[in-house]
Amino acid sequence: MDPILNPYSPGAGSPPPELAGRDKLREQVRVAIARIRRGNPAKSILMVGLRGVGKTVLLEQMRLDAESAGVHTVRIEAPENRSLPAMLAPQLRVALIRLSRVTAAKDGAKRGLRALAGFAKALKVKYHDIEVGLDFEPEPGLADNGDLGLDLSALLEQVGLAARKANTAVVIFIDELQYLEEDPSVHLAPQ
Repeated sequence: MDPILNPYSPGAGSPPPELAGRDKLREQVRVAIARIRRGNPAKSILMVGLRGVGKTVLLEQMRLDAESAGVHTVRIEAPENRSLPAMLAPQLRVALIRLSRVTAAKDGAKRGLRALAGFAKALKVKYHDIEVGLDFEPEPGLADNGDLGLDLSALLEQVGLAARKANTAVVIFIDELQYLEEDPSVHLAPQ
C-alpha cells in the first residue's frame, strides 16, 4: 500500500479509522466493568505491546465505552518521575466530587473525600509531589497511616462504596504505567 495513503500509520494516540481486531479485548473489559458495577470480583487488565501498536487509542476507546455505559472513569497518563499518589489523588477527588452530586452517594462521597484528605496528608511527607485540594478535614484512622498499600486500599474502598451507592463504578485507566515511580515498600498487583 502507498505509505502516503495508508490510514493505519502509527502516531502517538491518533485513532485509526477503525479499531479492527480489538473486539475480544473490549468485550473482556466491558464484562469486567459490568461485574464490578454489580459488586462481583473482576480481574484488572494490563495491556503491553510495542510502541505504536495502538495501546493508548484502545485504552481511550475502552474508557469511552465505560463512560457511555454510565461508569465514572479516571484517566491518568503517567509522566516520568511522578508517584502514584500524586497522579491518583487529584483524579479521585474529581470522581468523588462528581459522585457527591448523586443524592444516594452524597454521604459516601463525603467520607471518601475525608479519606482522600487523610491519604494526601499522611503521604505528603513520603511523596513530596502529591498535591490535592482538600475539601474536607481528614477522618482520623481512615487512609492516613502513611503506608501506601494500606492507605490506597482504604481510599479506593471508600471510592467504591460511594460509587456503589450511586449505582455505578469508578474505573481507573492508566496510560504509560511503566513511568510511575516504583515504591519498594508496596506491591500493588492487578487483581
